[in-house]
Amino acid sequence: MPRFLRKAAIALRRFIVSLEPTSKMSKRILVAAYTFVLVLFGRYQKRKRSAVRVIKNNLPPEDAENQKKINQIYNEILYCRFMYQINAKEYFTYQFEKLSHTGRKLYLTRGNKYRFYRKFNNPNYLDYFNMKTETYRKFSQYYKRDVLPIYSEEDYPAFLVFVGKHKSFIYKPSDDYGGHGVKIYRVEEYESLEDLFKILVFKGYCVLEELIRQSDEIARIHPQSVNTTRVVAFRRDDGEVMIQWAFFRMGMGGSHTDNMSGGGLGSMVDPETGILYEEGRDYLGKVHLFHPDTNVKIIGLQLPEWDQLRMLVKELSNVVPQVRLVGWDFAYSEKGWDFVEANSRPQCLTAQITTINGRLHQYLEIEEIFDQEGIEYAG
Repeated sequence: MPRFLRKAAIALRRFIVSLEPTSKMSKRILVAAYTFVLVLFGRYQKRKRSAVRVIKNNLPPEDAENQKKINQIYNEILYCRFMYQINAKEYFTYQFEKLSHTGRKLYLTRGNKYRFYRKFNNPNYLDYFNMKTETYRKFSQYYKRDVLPIYSEEDYPAFLVFVGKHKSFIYKPSDDYGGHGVKIYRVEEYESLEDLFKILVFKGYCVLEELIRQSDEIARIHPQSVNTTRVVAFRRDDGEVMIQWAFFRMGMGGSHTDNMSGGGLGSMVDPETGILYEEGRDYLGKVHLFHPDTNVKIIGLQLPEWDQLRMLVKELSNVVPQVRLVGWDFAYSEKGWDFVEANSRPQCLTAQITTINGRLHQYLEIEEIFDQEGIEYAG
């Protein structure tokens, strides 16, 4: 699509959304018009196939083959995609079928959150967050474990030293996100160290990390996974840091990952005290007062040395001041709070699904602060 046409389409969409077309008739007209545009640009069939798969996965078996019902839900998803910029998974995850227009407007979605990241975070500095090799180079002093960036065959001597200390380690592709490509390697499973190194180098830039040994008080919740804490924070122009939200992630069912999308649980953390104030919830929204595997009570759990973590977040947020809204991940190890990684486009799912409440107002509030700072600086 030509740039001028894309801009015109965005402006038209914003105008239509501002009219808040919520009556049955206006919905029908909007869905018909949106369908026509998708067909015109050849996107309708692919988008519908993808959405229908999600719809069937979220319907009871007796409704999964009911084409009339599927079409009704798909039309509602199309409407919500236009109005609130959600995708089909978000429609079910955030239970949009139960929400009014007012309730739906409260949510940060896959479509509306990225404008904030583009606005707050200078793209010239994003490699420090998007490339794990560069993250380590910039934030190396905050890692409490051994990390080795791998760029080429010239790193083989350093690799030999690393595996001499760590017979098992975590491999992470440099451009990994959401845990994709992460794997535990064990030296004993390979005929030679040279063969193992060739496999790693062939995959491209990466980092090798010493396995995190989490403290007993955190491991008892779910020992098979490293259970991590995400803190989403906004850095003001004066260097002060505003924590937007924090949540704690736990593995479940013996899984090695704590991500909700990978079958884990999430619970919100009070940013002031470090106390978990919500039950654990999984990706499907099921509530767990106690961890289903270990029977550890989730709500009321106190995360250790929370004041130290808050200070660490402030310090980290000022290392690259040009990137102002970041999701910081930590694990509490035997050595204290250990920096895991940072995300310049933090996901908002856990924070919204665990409280069943949208967080768009928080991004709008910091946008006001950001804009005001710009005015003051210009003045």
